[in-house]
Amino acid sequence: MSCQEKLTFTDPPKRVIMMGDTDASTMNALGVLDHVVARAGQIKEGAYDAKTLAKLKAIPTIASQQLNTGGVKVSTETILEHHADLVIGYDTGVDRNALRKSGVKMYSTDAMCTDKKPPAPATFSQVKDEVDKVGQIFNVPDKANHVNKDLEKKIATIEKETSSGAKADAVALYITPGSTEFYTYGSSSMIEPMFAATGLRNMYHSNTTRVSDATMEDLLHKNPEWIVLLAGDGAMSQVEPTFLSFKGAKELKAVKNGHVVTMSFALTDPPTPLTITGTEKLHDLVQDKKRQH
Repeated sequence: MSCQEKLTFTDPPKRVIMMGDTDASTMNALGVLDHVVARAGQIKEGAYDAKTLAKLKAIPTIASQQLNTGGVKVSTETILEHHADLVIGYDTGVDRNALRKSGVKMYSTDAMCTDKKPPAPATFSQVKDEVDKVGQIFNVPDKANHVNKDLEKKIATIEKETSSGAKADAVALYITPGSTEFYTYGSSSMIEPMFAATGLRNMYHSNTTRVSDATMEDLLHKNPEWIVLLAGDGAMSQVEPTFLSFKGAKELKAVKNGHVVTMSFALTDPPTPLTITGTEKLHDLVQDKKRQH
């Protein structure tokens, strides 16, 4: 299923167009990235290791227009010119009906479907489901099974290391340098299982919305023990200074105790193998801070 549409594959797609880096980490883990003949839009560079990033950058880019959501729009003509048999991306960026009429399939991950309410609380099984689905599309079910076992192992290792202590209250905030607004993540965000695995408890758990506006007043009231600052590419070094410049930030327990960590937002949502990489990263960042203090 791709949102409301049922897709049927008789052969693995050979000419795939990828919007942004949708499912890039999934395809890379499954060894099918070479089926991607073109991509449109930006790659979240901070999310990948050097080898994977080089592979992604080597994929030729095609013409697209920027959307105000951060994604891109690609015309049906451009897709047909590249003789694509599958587009992996999101409905806001293409005309699904026009593609269907032209015999091109459009696959959108569950997280990108506007008609679906994301599960709350989010779980790591969403990552495994995505790996399975992409494994089905490219007819590599055994490889998908192998990838998922490996991801399960990674999670189990982290959980084992953090299971002994009591969970600490935490919040995740998205910060844009230069802005005074910031956002927080509820239980349908992948932050939820990431926190749980690393010995943290999301203080915005009762909010089932994935992302919502946050206020310093509410943050001071909650007074979390840990704060995880999430940011887009290229903004990482300015994120903590921006946050600390907000009125009241220095009064927070997490700030006073040096329990503030920063990581790339691309390592959280949507659920893909990158989420597991993000969980490992979060675990390491938290453990490092604990050792320092």
